[in-house]
Amino acid sequence: MRASAYALGAAAAGLLLTGCGALGGDADGEAGGTREPTMEEAMVDFAACMRENGYDMPDPEGEGMIALPAVDPDDEELMAALEACEDIIPVDENAPSEEELFQEGLLMAECMREEGFDMPDPERGQGITIPVEPGDDEGMEALTRCSEQAQEEVRGSGDGDS
Repeated sequence: MRASAYALGAAAAGLLLTGCGALGGDADGEAGGTREPTMEEAMVDFAACMRENGYDMPDPEGEGMIALPAVDPDDEELMAALEACEDIIPVDENAPSEEELFQEGLLMAECMREEGFDMPDPERGQGITIPVEPGDDEGMEALTRCSEQAQEEVRGSGDGDS
């Protein structure tokens, strides 16, 4: 039983390393017949890593997005898994800058307050605190609306008048 658990862990680690190397952008070609995983595949690898490290995270759905809970620094299980998987967190080369993320966070917090949720403004260089539990359908819908609205406003702002 222990040997099969070890083999499963080794196989998962191999998949995770594949995701990490490809997203790091170290290889320009497809040498040796290997291909770089898609962003969705890398997100699946990250979710698998989180599960392997004791945090129950579902695989991404729909557009390859993973719903992360609010990061509670006192949640030892979540923090340990994030630390173990931080090197394979998928990074989108087209991701917004830190400033864009901060501005989106400000707009999202304002929108969430308008939706009736007590969400503080983010601080520069830190993540946002999302006051919605994953099972709260109404809250998740508001979060999705506010996030999409903030993204449209910020990412469209640098492209001229909209």
